[in-house]
Amino acid sequence: MTGTTASLSRVDGAWAQTGVLTFSRTLAGADRAWEVITEVPAVTIPRAGVWEVNVQARGVAALPPATVGAGAGITVGVYKNGALIPGTETLAVFQSEAAGDQGDQVQATGSRQLMHSFAAGDTVQLAAYRIGTTGTTSIVSNGDGRVYVTAHWVAPEGDMPT
Repeated sequence: MTGTTASLSRVDGAWAQTGVLTFSRTLAGADRAWEVITEVPAVTIPRAGVWEVNVQARGVAALPPATVGAGAGITVGVYKNGALIPGTETLAVFQSEAAGDQGDQVQATGSRQLMHSFAAGDTVQLAAYRIGTTGTTSIVSNGDGRVYVTAHWVAPEGDMPT
């Protein structure tokens, strides 16, 4: 699947989320170099306060046949205003191959939930990096598993430290 359908389905004073997304994004950057997943629209926080943020990302890792002792994987994280929120990293998928087990593809879904203080107008984005440079890694969203970002307001500004 190569097409992209991106939408922001709901935004109000207490809830913001991405819509139903359909895309495939190959991560082709350097080992452990963060990339913002632009196929997932940024979620704009509509009001200041503490928000519960949830992200889900479906990853695909594949190593070529006859690869031994290599690994391929994806770590995802949450960006606030273009910078990683420390501690939001989660491994979405990882594959390593031993002798006699070559050429497989694995898929898995990673998710992360966090509480964080935001100002009105802050943006939340999904970012990812590939682990290793052997094989291919992708973030995929379709009917077999969706990628999303949601944010739910839970407390007034100043109610909980960042």
